[in-house]
Amino acid sequence: MTMTETPDHPAIIRLRLELDAAWKSIGALEGLEEDRRGRVVAELRTAVPDVASRAALEAGAAAAVAEISRFAEAEVVLAEVLDAGALVPSSVLWGDIVHAAAEAAIARR
Repeated sequence: MTMTETPDHPAIIRLRLELDAAWKSIGALEGLEEDRRGRVVAELRTAVPDVASRAALEAGAAAAVAEISRFAEAEVVLAEVLDAGALVPSSVLWGDIVHAAAEAAIARR
């Protein structure tokens, strides 16, 4: 690391870990039983934006949104996911999650 670089804030590291776990979870949803899958999706829809909001509060909205944007570009395993009683492509679910996370981070300005 050079003197002009700064290490990531711990809140951004937590956000990165949460986004990575969510991304991996979406890839594994297809292998879960339907009732378990619904609980995991509900948790992802709330946990990721919550961590994003806290990261924005602690490290700044710009840093949190930048981290979320990096993950937003990641492709997920294409599958149909049961979400709120309807089948949706996993890519749509991932898009919804990162969008909600970005909105939560921006709301903390």
